[in-house]
Amino acid sequence: MTTIPVHFSCQVRTAPPREKNFATGSDADQAMMTARRWIEDEARAYLEQHSLPQNPWEAGSIFPGGPNASSAEPLAGLVVYTSDGDYVFDWDDQD
Repeated sequence: MTTIPVHFSCQVRTAPPREKNFATGSDADQAMMTARRWIEDEARAYLEQHSLPQNPWEAGSIFPGGPNASSAEPLAGLVVYTSDGDYVFDWDDQD
């Protein structure tokens, strides 16, 4: 049986890192989607002000909530890369 975390801890890999927590409440799927949107929005804002740090850029991760969340295995990770001159936002947990 999978344990649903109380919240998700998110981190965008910028200098300094941007972090935010999202409570799961009764809808963990909705909280995960909200966390994904936040990471993508933060990554887009970073890209508007800076160039792509490296291609591909491991832009951010979502961790199960709790103490030392960032030391846990991520539930999802966002990689940003270019393809035909456009940015591609690719989540590693999607098929």
